[in-house]
Amino acid sequence: MRRAESIAYGALKLKLWEFEELTPREFDLMCEGYEERAKETDKRLAYFFTMATNVHLKPSSRIKIKDVMNALHPKTAKERKLEEEEFIREWIAEGGETDG
Repeated sequence: MRRAESIAYGALKLKLWEFEELTPREFDLMCEGYEERAKETDKRLAYFFTMATNVHLKPSSRIKIKDVMNALHPKTAKERKLEEEEFIREWIAEGGETDG
């Protein structure tokens, strides 16, 4: 509960009565929305960072936005597993074979 309160009053900037009226599902959705907004902000900042940095680097050393984003928001084990499952589904749909 303490962690939820720190997120509610910190990152989400909720008032005490707003937090108390939320259902757990509503709070979870608000947290997900906050994370998405934070990623979008980071993506914009990563764009400008790479543009400002790459003018000083050799073409072979230039950084990409996705490299910055991967450093800021590494994929969780769950996200990697979902990506792998999606890849396997697409592979099979295209006629690829699997050994199990």
